Amino acid sequence: MAEVSRRAFLFGGVALASGVAACSVPDGPQLPQPQALSEPYELLATPSGYSGQFPGPLLKVREGDRVQLAFRNGLDAPTSLHIHGLPLSPAVDAPLTHLKPGESDHRDFTIPPGTAGTYWYHPHAHGDVERQLLMGLAGPIIVDDGRIDADDRLVMITKDLQVNGVARPVITPRSGRVRLRLINATAADTLLLGVLRDGDQQTFHLIATDGGLVENPVPLTEILLTSGERAEILVDTTTAGRLELRALPYSVYGPGGAQSEDRLLASLDVPAGLVPIPLPGSMRKIDAPTGSRTRRLVLNGHGDSMFTINSRTFDHNRVDMEVKSGTTEIWELVNEHTMDHPFHLHSYSFQVVDAPFRAWRDTVNVPPGSTVRIVIPFHGPPGRTVYHCHIASHEDLGMMGILEVT
Repeated sequence: MAEVSRRAFLFGGVALASGVAACSVPDGPQLPQPQALSEPYELLATPSGYSGQFPGPLLKVREGDRVQLAFRNGLDAPTSLHIHGLPLSPAVDAPLTHLKPGESDHRDFTIPPGTAGTYWYHPHAHGDVERQLLMGLAGPIIVDDGRIDADDRLVMITKDLQVNGVARPVITPRSGRVRLRLINATAADTLLLGVLRDGDQQTFHLIATDGGLVENPVPLTEILLTSGERAEILVDTTTAGRLELRALPYSVYGPGGAQSEDRLLASLDVPAGLVPIPLPGSMRKIDAPTGSRTRRLVLNGHGDSMFTINSRTFDHNRVDMEVKSGTTEIWELVNEHTMDHPFHLHSYSFQVVDAPFRAWRDTVNVPPGSTVRIVIPFHGPPGRTVYHCHIASHEDLGMMGILEVT
């Protein structure tokens, strides 16, 4: 396996040689787009997905919009609704509150400024997250910016590596540049994504990560999305022919470990004659925060039955860390386990220290034997929330802690 580059490490990717062999598999239908929620916003958790849809309905809003969302548990087990990635107060996200079957709650919040991007919602019922995700309980959120000139397509990857609920869909571009809003909404899959033409990896441009737009488009040939992560990429579609969005081989056990299979996720059937669209210029300014205190979080586990942070499994009644509101901290995420762990923090966005460009994140991959440093401004509303590994089974088995911001 090739040596991990600095860029690949920060985004979880491993540089692969071009010429990945295309597998002969039949294409699916045209890429479906989830039905959009209309006001009054209501979601019902059912065994066949939110409001009986898989993926769940699309919540599409703009910065500054007020959202009043009613949620009801139609399952036969406790559940909750996590609005993943938006920097909402712990009281609104309520990750420690579980609704019993038949119970309802109501969320009332305003979409914060500077959050145009791609997010999602899913259950956060501790001990049952993996099962509920695999039932199909996941849905997309788009905070629309209206600024990027491109054919805008949602690509939500879920159980069995389906895309928007179907296998290997086809996208027929309508313009010379396609914006793919990528969501890894699987329970555990780590996806090294590339766009290929005739087996050769093509350059695309990253324009957004978990927390929305980056400062300027970043040219890449691959990007790794762990469970929970999002990325938005621009793909040039001025050359007619077939492009493939593929999950390339990747090892969650580090260099030399067993690799995942090369999988076709979706294809782009590019017609002739599409007019070129210039790349966007500067999209936003992102300041680099400075931390005043450093903490160390060690990710570990024992076999496949218990996973820990700082040698402790999750306790609903124990606060693991207290932070003062208005402060900024650096957290050192140390992986002493044998496999990747995607670290996710609720309510408070962070940046990866020493990243090649600035971007707001809520999830970051921590490969085995590595240390990843993140800087977190705790400038939002105070409250009690959680941080955890976003591999659902690891979260269920204890790799989670409680943070109280006072």
